[in-house]
Amino acid sequence: MNLSIELVPTQEKPIWLVHACGMTFSFSDQASAATFAAKLEERVNAPHILPQETQKHWVVEHFRMLRGAW
Repeated sequence: MNLSIELVPTQEKPIWLVHACGMTFSFSDQASAATFAAKLEERVNAPHILPQETQKHWVVEHFRMLRGAW
């Protein structure tokens, strides 16, 4: 995952932007932006276990997509 934090100076207060997954999230301080980015990265990188039935369904769908059968 590409994740970046950017400081955008404005005339009022600086804005901190977190760019991730094609989306941008704005924060009023660096600490909030950093905390959000760290938690997002932690959640994305966490192990995800799919139920067996869901895995079976996606194997079938993947095979159909590879064959070009919709």
